[in-house]
Amino acid sequence: MRVTEQQVFGFLVNSYQQARSRALRLQEHLATGKQVLQPSDDPSRFHQIVGEKATLVKLEQRLRNVSTATTRVELADASLQGTTATLARIRQLAVQYASDTNGATERAAGTHEIKELLQHLLQLGNAESDENQPVFGGTSRHGFAAGLTLSTPVTLTNSIADTLTVKIDGVTSGTIDLTGGTETLSGIELAARVQSRINADSTLIAAGKSASVTYTDGRLVIASNSDGPTSNLEVLGGSARALLGFNGGSAGSGGSTFAATVTTNAAAGNSGGALVSQGQIVNTSTTSFDNYVVRFSGSGAFDVVNVSAPVTVAPNSANAGRVGATDAGIVDPQRVTLDTYEIQFTSGSQYSVLNTTTGSTISTGNSYVSSGAIEFDGLRVVLSNGQQGGPSTGDRFVVAIAPKTVLANQTYTSGAPMEFDGIRFRITNGVSAPAAGDLFHVVTHTQYAGDSGSQEIEVADGEVVPTNVPGNEVFSGSDVNLFDTVQQLLAALRGNFKAGIAESLGGLDRALSQVSAAQGTVGALANRLDSTSSALSESKDLATNQLSSFEDIDLARTISDLTLQEYAIQAAGETLGRLFDNSLLKHLR
Repeated sequence: MRVTEQQVFGFLVNSYQQARSRALRLQEHLATGKQVLQPSDDPSRFHQIVGEKATLVKLEQRLRNVSTATTRVELADASLQGTTATLARIRQLAVQYASDTNGATERAAGTHEIKELLQHLLQLGNAESDENQPVFGGTSRHGFAAGLTLSTPVTLTNSIADTLTVKIDGVTSGTIDLTGGTETLSGIELAARVQSRINADSTLIAAGKSASVTYTDGRLVIASNSDGPTSNLEVLGGSARALLGFNGGSAGSGGSTFAATVTTNAAAGNSGGALVSQGQIVNTSTTSFDNYVVRFSGSGAFDVVNVSAPVTVAPNSANAGRVGATDAGIVDPQRVTLDTYEIQFTSGSQYSVLNTTTGSTISTGNSYVSSGAIEFDGLRVVLSNGQQGGPSTGDRFVVAIAPKTVLANQTYTSGAPMEFDGIRFRITNGVSAPAAGDLFHVVTHTQYAGDSGSQEIEVADGEVVPTNVPGNEVFSGSDVNLFDTVQQLLAALRGNFKAGIAESLGGLDRALSQVSAAQGTVGALANRLDSTSSALSESKDLATNQLSSFEDIDLARTISDLTLQEYAIQAAGETLGRLFDNSLLKHLR
């Protein structure tokens, strides 16, 4: 077959171009350090490279998850260490003031440091990460309204006690009908019923608002399903309001994991028909964490008194026995009446308790035991025999609270906010206005506003690791609410109540154990995250090496190949030059 000069020339030009193209690719491989830059370079290897890169992306994301979780766990550990140290200091002060070497003045002075330590405990419990995520709040924080303790089962009756009105995040519901007949429900059934009927309200649905209702510790808690500082809820009215425990109670927003709040309630003996809203603390920096009573002197006037105060026990001057008061204090501030009482010995071994303000007899035929507790209307009195004998028939002791007046002779307006010491609530006319002598209690409390959700991170396909301990297992766990324990200690110190101080020691010991257990859990989480991080780092190194083996060039070989291509280009160029010199064009020239 005859080969023409044109065919030879075309062949050489094509070889020259291919050599230059291969040289350019080799230069690109050298510049990037990669041997596979596009699928055509090596389809099989390109697919492996894509798979390894996807694996690396996943591993790097998991390592970032672990890093974020580690920061959260370290913050939790630091907060728990601070909590332990603070509780230890409070306990040290409680031991100090429980001693009989201290009197009312010294104990009252000790409340200043303990109040500051309580504020610090709240800051530790409300710790947040750099992303403003609660450390101990589970997965979210919700505004809530917590009712008073219920006696279950509860009977709802159509047209008598069957309606409720709530306000969720500023939106007031319509009248919520809870039943169309007569139904007797357990606490859990009642919570489910209230939740379903609230969430069926057309006004709330239109505004995109809803609530969750639980029955916890013998009371209903209604929480907004929204999250954060603007999340709040209040039970405003309805014929079933008092029946469900919302003639009083407490409220708080979702702004903090632990809401310092107050529980309000109307005294059982009130003769008027006024209702009280859930109470809340709107300024923790100004609150004293004390307990109060609102006392009406008439339908249009009231006083506010601080009942975190001493209970006085005064013997009658005519007493013939050898008995003295060794301790007295308030054990249940929600039952305090502000009345005056008298303990009367009807014999050397029995006594009666009278309310001298109302003239009623509280109890009779009680057996007297020296140093035994005598309790009535939220008060406790301890009488003890002297060295020379016990009580005599006719001996009497006057018992009274010595409260401090906070507000005096205030004008009452139905539904107007009542505010003092950072506390806010409302008293509203119900079936009637409040009557003279009606009492409303305001008791400090701390409520968990978070949830029991677990913040988890993915560490492998189908495997997650929890990274938090919900605060209701740490600060307000099933064993003890450490905030309430410290608040009770404050009240006992202000009231010079030795038994109350001693009882708070037991609560503080349980609180320390509870926090210690949480520290163990957090330590285990930290260890697991550390080992997980190490394992993920090793997997990342392996994946990186594998990717490198698929993707990176053999530098020496690539340089050698490039040199060969440069030789090929040079040779092709020279051959083309000679062919051009021997062509007809040269002779024509």
